[in-house]
Amino acid sequence: MNERKLKLADLKQRATTETSLLAVRLPGKTMNEIRDVARTLDIRMRQLVLALLNEGLDAYEASGSAARNGRRRTR
Repeated sequence: MNERKLKLADLKQRATTETSLLAVRLPGKTMNEIRDVARTLDIRMRQLVLALLNEGLDAYEASGSAARNGRRRTR
């Protein structure tokens, strides 16, 4: 499964390949909440974080904010 295409609805399925996530510092409470949700959904934390980031990126692009600010996401 392409990690960029991973969405919240896809979390019921396991990805065949995984990529490493950039190291980020999160407050302990946030990390614990991510861990709790991942355990509840029986998925890896990395999958949850990627799905949430992708959902956020799609919402941002759909909002038109990227166009108004003259910014485009590049890979």
